[in-house]
Amino acid sequence: MSFQISPLRPLVLAAWVCCLLCTSSVEASPIPPASVTGREISLQPHFFALEDAGGKLSAGSVFDSPSALVPLDSLRRGSPTGYYWLETTLHVDSGLQDPGQILSFSHLTYVDIYLYDGNTCVLYRQAGEFRRHSDINEDDGRLYTHLPLEPGKTYTLLLQVHHTKHFQPVFDFVLQSRRSYFHHLHVQQTIDAALQGAMALFFLYTLLSWIVSRFRPYLWLLLMIAGCGLFVISSSGYFIEWFFPEDPAAGWQFNIPMLHLAMLGLYGLLTDFWQLKKYNPLLYRWWWWAAVLVVLSAIVSFSITRFTGNYRLMIGLNLWKAPLTLTLIACTLWTCWGRLSAAQRYLAYGLLLVGAAGLFVSLNAAFNHEQSLSNASLAVDITIICVFLLFSTGLKEEMRQHEIGKQAVLQELTELQQYQKVLLERQVGQRTEELHISNKRLIKQKQLLAERNTQIETLINELNHRVKNNLQLLYGLLSLQLPMVKDGHARDILKGNIGKIRAMMLVNQKLFNFEKGQGVCLCEFIDELAAHLQKIYDTNGRTRISQAIPEDLRLSEKHTLSFGLILSELFTNTFKHAFQDQKDPCIRVEAMAVGEKWLQFGYSDNGTGMRGQEVVDRFTMGIPLIKDLTRQMNGQITITKEEGLSYSFLIPV
Repeated sequence: MSFQISPLRPLVLAAWVCCLLCTSSVEASPIPPASVTGREISLQPHFFALEDAGGKLSAGSVFDSPSALVPLDSLRRGSPTGYYWLETTLHVDSGLQDPGQILSFSHLTYVDIYLYDGNTCVLYRQAGEFRRHSDINEDDGRLYTHLPLEPGKTYTLLLQVHHTKHFQPVFDFVLQSRRSYFHHLHVQQTIDAALQGAMALFFLYTLLSWIVSRFRPYLWLLLMIAGCGLFVISSSGYFIEWFFPEDPAAGWQFNIPMLHLAMLGLYGLLTDFWQLKKYNPLLYRWWWWAAVLVVLSAIVSFSITRFTGNYRLMIGLNLWKAPLTLTLIACTLWTCWGRLSAAQRYLAYGLLLVGAAGLFVSLNAAFNHEQSLSNASLAVDITIICVFLLFSTGLKEEMRQHEIGKQAVLQELTELQQYQKVLLERQVGQRTEELHISNKRLIKQKQLLAERNTQIETLINELNHRVKNNLQLLYGLLSLQLPMVKDGHARDILKGNIGKIRAMMLVNQKLFNFEKGQGVCLCEFIDELAAHLQKIYDTNGRTRISQAIPEDLRLSEKHTLSFGLILSELFTNTFKHAFQDQKDPCIRVEAMAVGEKWLQFGYSDNGTGMRGQEVVDRFTMGIPLIKDLTRQMNGQITITKEEGLSYSFLIPV
């Protein structure tokens, strides 16, 4: 597939190029074309270059104006984030056996590749660290492009470079055979896989060690391993390929924060394993402030890369933190070395190694900028592996010393147990004799208690039987007297007393039949009491009684009598006064549990209701008795006089 770029450009662009040619004081020196023989070739010495600060030039205009380009070594660079055009001639050797060549580079964010055969553009590719995966050819990668060069031909290679990290771009383009490049790439990926596999195994081992031992320094080591591993994965590009293939710039923002996460793990490991809070409070506070500085630095670094993309500024700010950390490490080693145990000194060796690695990475970043990432990943991997091995060795040594001490303590404990065993055998013999005597006494007391319980049970049954008989006798006498009473008011009072006595009889019956602690079934109790009172006052049975009470709702024993008297008074008042002119009399009773400590009980009728407070005062025992019984149960009552009477009770369970 080929692309034909038109040589025609607008007049303004031509004038801009002419002005550039007139003001340029550097003559283009002859540079020999790059000879493609299959061996690795560095194209940097063969490049002619042109800076396009505004990014307004096109590939066609640059290709048609070769005199506007100067040798790369003579180019005076301006903005690091500007657009640079690079051009070189590729002469392919006629004996080239592998015409497929790989053009590779490192760390450039956006690269557009144009390959010309004569005046025809035969290839256009996109690459770069920040290039979206969908914009890259399926045979290419972010940092390499396949060039289909034919033997014996001469091509013109034109590159547009736009580096957005605010570092001066390094045009380290290399041309080599596919076999050579992919062999090198395979070796690098194998090394990365081996190191990351080791890191993953160390992470799992540390996690299992913490789960088994619950030794807190393992958690800090776990955090350190995770941070370093994620930093290496991120800086090597794997993190972007896995999670951010369409937004590589966002994936790069997690690079430095992962390293800060590892530093937090190192700080925690050092302060916890060396017990700085206990032995060196001042040093502990210094490390605490260092951790705060790391967190703030991670936030600032992420913000800079997120909102400005200025990686140079971000790395510069982080480099200022390195001397402070190295100084604090040196002070800590100097102060704590004398009191460290043999196991703790292994971590000190690892700390020295971390300091050396940090110094190497910092100096490398200061001088080589982003080119230092390739070495930083390897240094971080090796360092964390060594720290893990040293820390594990130290723990093994500490556990060995602990095991020796434990064996000595166990020996002393065994001897003490033998002595205690002799004493215990003597005391057990004496105590056994005493217990034998006590058991005889307890057996006699148990027999006496059983006899007394039998007597008490007999007395309770007799008492309950007498109460039942007395209530039944009183109920029967009043029922016999009821037909003889001619006065209406006295007859109503007698009926009310009969209802109250019936309620007490039901309460006595329910409490006697149920086990203690289970209470009385509210639904069944209300059914029986309502049926009895309806026989007294509503012989025709025209009043409907509606219930909405759960079957499992129970009332405690201490409240059952008071509640039964309240129900008796409510039903009595309703039957006597509410339904004189009502065609469809109805009584509704409902109850529900409110939480675990309260019972909500409602009673309502559709009768005539009460017309005012003066009517309430006419009742001799009705509502005052209901209120007094509610108060005795520590409950609350609300009376509503709309469309009949409604009573709402809130009773503690």
